[in-house]
Parts: sequence; C-alpha cells; structure tokens
Amino acid sequence: MTRVRIRDARSHDRPLDRPGEEVLTNVVAPSYFAAMGIPLVRGRDFTGDDTAGRPPVVIVSEALARRYYRGDAVGRRAWVGGLGEAEIVGVARAGKYRFLGEDAAPFLYVPLLTSYAPRMHLVAGGGADAPPLAAIREAIASVDPALSADRLTPLAGIVAASLFPARMGAVLLGAFGALALALAVIGIYGVLAYSVGMRTREIGIRLALGAGRRDVVRLVVGEGMTLVAIGLAIGIVLAVAATRLLGSFLYGVSPTDAVTFAAVIAVLGGAALLASFLPARRASRVDPVVALRND
Repeated sequence: MTRVRIRDARSHDRPLDRPGEEVLTNVVAPSYFAAMGIPLVRGRDFTGDDTAGRPPVVIVSEALARRYYRGDAVGRRAWVGGLGEAEIVGVARAGKYRFLGEDAAPFLYVPLLTSYAPRMHLVAGGGADAPPLAAIREAIASVDPALSADRLTPLAGIVAASLFPARMGAVLLGAFGALALALAVIGIYGVLAYSVGMRTREIGIRLALGAGRRDVVRLVVGEGMTLVAIGLAIGIVLAVAATRLLGSFLYGVSPTDAVTFAAVIAVLGGAALLASFLPARRASRVDPVVALRND
C-alpha cells in the first residue's frame, strides 16, 4: 500500500479535505475484490478494458465516499496524484488495512492495467475450494519459471500473525486474572473460616435454640455474598468508567458489552459462593454441646 493525495477535479489546487492529507491506495487487478471477499456496495469492478490508454478510473472505500462525497461517489471525478483526473466507478465495503482495531479509513483502489507496479502481491481466492499452495506454485511456474513463489502464506496465517501480540497479551492478562480470582476465593474463604471459628459459641447457641443447619448455612453464605455484592458493584462502576481507555484495545466486542459484564459477574459470584459455602457447611456441622462446653 502507498499513499496518494486526492483533490477535487474541479480545482487541482483545492484539497477535498485538510491540506496535505493523503489517502492510502492500492493497485489491484480485476477480480481482486472477489478474491479478498470485499463486496462492492455500489458501482462496478475493474475490467480488462481499464487500461492505460483509456480514461483513468478508480474505486473508493465507503469511508472515502462518506468523507469526500457524502456517500454519493459513483460517477464523480477526482484528481489523484500520480494518476490525474479519474472517474470513480465503484464503492467498496470499508475494511481493515493496517491493523484490526483501526477505525474505517479512506482508501483508494487503482486498476493494475492503468498503473503497473513491478512489485506486486498475488492473491488467490476460492474459499473452501481454494487450491493447495503447491498447486498455486505450479501454476506460477508454468507462467514463468523465474518467478519466485516461496513465500505463499494463507490469509488465515497472516491474520494470526498480526493477532499474535494481542493474543499473547490476552493470555497474560487471563493468567493474571485467574491468579487474582484464585487469591480472591482464598481470601473470602479465609475470612469466613476465621469468622466461623470466632463465632462457634454463637452458632452453637443458635443450633441449641432450634435453628436448623440450613439456617446456619444461609446466615454464613449471606454474610459472605453481601461483601461480594458490594465489591462487584464498586468493580462494575470502575470498569464502566475505564471503558474509554480500553476501547482501542478491543476487537469484535464493545467496551460496555452486556454479555461480558454478565459473564464476569457470574464467574466472580459463582467463585465467591463456593468460597462462602465451604465455611458455612463447616459451621452447620458444629455440635451445640461441644461448642458450649469448649467455650
């Protein structure tokens, strides 16, 4: 990808947007959009007739069409640096050009037969029926044995490589989160176990006066979950407040995704419930006679 300057065809001296702003561009062959799975929302694809001897044409992204032409770009003309005055014949769906977390940016496509570049990338598409890499190498060798095809990589591999730093960061954050969850569970268990030990006589009196073992479990678990509910409420407020800082690090999910918040509450609540239940079960098994005798 390179950058070009795009200006209004009506005035070569007046940029369509801020002075000096450049737009990412790519030189592509016909059927490139089909191979890459990029739909054309309006207009047409490049054809074999879009050659250097014909009036230049370009295809723009939705973001460029919205920014410069208020969405109605097909049939309009623009002056493109290095190409001249060109007609916009199509609008392609906005994509990700540098990294997955970026916002939709203006992008310009130029036909290969109009602006030939000696260094190109070959794109072969086919979905589930795509030929194996060995077959692609053989096809290239049949055209020109001197062409090197040793660096063929599936698109899934390229995407996986670009996501590797983010995935490693997610793994590390997940590991620290699991460690924090384990420490929280141990802390809740320790506090409640200590509380039960200090209240052995009280629990023995409750049982002696007719309280059921389920009542004791409900009492201990209720106290533990009250503390957890307060902590979750404070945590959710702080998490929502921090969403503006986290938005640029997320892909495929919004910072205030309700399902994510619900899942976090369910996991933390379930872990806290387990940590509260164990001391509560121990408390319910206290022998009233022994508890009163040992005091």
